[in-house]
Amino acid sequence: MERKFVHILRDETKKRKWIPYVLFFIFAMYFFGILQLNYKFLDPDSFYHAKMAELMKEHGIIREFPWLPYTILQESFTDHHLLYHVALIPFILFLPPLMGLKLATVVFSSLTIVVLYWFFKKIGIRGAWFFVLLSIFDSSFIFRLNLAKAQALAISNFFLVYYFVIKRKLVLLFIFSFLYVWLYGGWPLVLILVFFDIISKIPEVFEKRVLTKKYHLNREKLRQKIRADIQLVAVACSGLVSGIVINPYFPKNLIFYWNQTVKIALLNYQSSIGVGNEWSPYAPFELITNSSIAIIMLIVAVTFLVINIKKRNSLVINLFLSTLLFFILTMKSRRNVEYLIPCMLAFSGAALTAIFQEYSAKNLWQEFRIFLKEQKIFLFALVIPAIMLPYIIARDYVYVIRYYNQGLEFDKYKGAMGWLKENSAAGAIVFHSDWDEFPNLFYHNSHNYYIVGLDTRFFFGKNPELYGKWDRITRGQEIEKIYPIIKEDFKAGYVFVDIKRHEDMDKNLQNNFKFKEVYKDDDTKIYQVL
Repeated sequence: MERKFVHILRDETKKRKWIPYVLFFIFAMYFFGILQLNYKFLDPDSFYHAKMAELMKEHGIIREFPWLPYTILQESFTDHHLLYHVALIPFILFLPPLMGLKLATVVFSSLTIVVLYWFFKKIGIRGAWFFVLLSIFDSSFIFRLNLAKAQALAISNFFLVYYFVIKRKLVLLFIFSFLYVWLYGGWPLVLILVFFDIISKIPEVFEKRVLTKKYHLNREKLRQKIRADIQLVAVACSGLVSGIVINPYFPKNLIFYWNQTVKIALLNYQSSIGVGNEWSPYAPFELITNSSIAIIMLIVAVTFLVINIKKRNSLVINLFLSTLLFFILTMKSRRNVEYLIPCMLAFSGAALTAIFQEYSAKNLWQEFRIFLKEQKIFLFALVIPAIMLPYIIARDYVYVIRYYNQGLEFDKYKGAMGWLKENSAAGAIVFHSDWDEFPNLFYHNSHNYYIVGLDTRFFFGKNPELYGKWDRITRGQEIEKIYPIIKEDFKAGYVFVDIKRHEDMDKNLQNNFKFKEVYKDDDTKIYQVL
């Protein structure tokens, strides 16, 4: 009966090719929905995105950002997640913003899995469903994918663009390059994909002579490739430039992208100032632990590829270059693991497909058995991971669920911000104790203005000296000049303190009679600056 059901399902899937996509979407919705079954967000930026969607629903595109007057965002604000915030609006029309954001995260993450399956199928990977399942069970990937941020839509757009570059679908490449700029600040990746495609196709202009068996340059193919490459570069650049220029934030977005892409993403500043954990390096052993399955597949693919080096092709080279790039970037900033894992699986699938594509299923199994008999060590290396696979999957999923349950509660800081909203003048500046508090403060109270948020480098890049003063006060290192700095340099009327995270700062404020405690709860205090 079970075998009959499998045959029926396989036959129906061949007839109706949309069935696997629906099944993957439903499975992912259930799988990821469990992660979101709480009233918490793991990343504080989630509150910022919910607020931006709410403000856009009420006022349209937000062109100015006065809430952080001491950062570069005051002069050059660009909503580089504009399309993401637009996409959130339908979810908050009939649901509270934070619950709508939760549902949107599950839907967008599930769509990403569908896009990955589509990408793997379109580039010809055998057993595409298997490699997609491996991505779902990778803790590093699903952790990043299910953050209530633009990651899911950005990853989907990345692999759509990747396919359009590989297959030279120029009209679609132009459209989605344009959309990438409006969706996510990682749009320069389009240029890297174009470069990798050009490099990976270089071997195609060489032909092997029949008699000498040596390779020679085919000049006609070279001319055709150069023309095609120039066209590819022109279309990709045109899409990106159009997205930048035909933009509600042009030309201020040029300044923003310089700070976001060069100063923050490349220079990083993490040795000079405190930055978010996602910008810290990913330790190799930690990556191996968190992404065991993907790395096992990579090792298997590379082993077979080395043994059968002649089976490489332009696609395999392309995906290898992407995997190598994102591995280097992940070692620099752990946030890039969201691209590394699917690229790694795509490379593994493409490499194995390239090696086995000339065999029938029967011959493939026979060749594989012969290989395993000759390479008993490799057999042992396969058996151990296979036995451990169920444990690894269960361990990683439980780990991610537990981690998500340690997030920020929906109502964190709500009481303190409610008091400020009712008892302070509109636009009054609030000196607060940490940069990652801002999204939460902003969500519950856009009535006031704040010091630093979204990224410390937005503050440091505009005024390093002022940043240093704020940093010393919040660390409890500044005592004598705390009042004139807050009152005169920052012109703040109130001070917000998370008393569980900044005890030293709170003690300094308590011991200074020029700060009056006006609000207190279990987690926070508010002082009025006299």
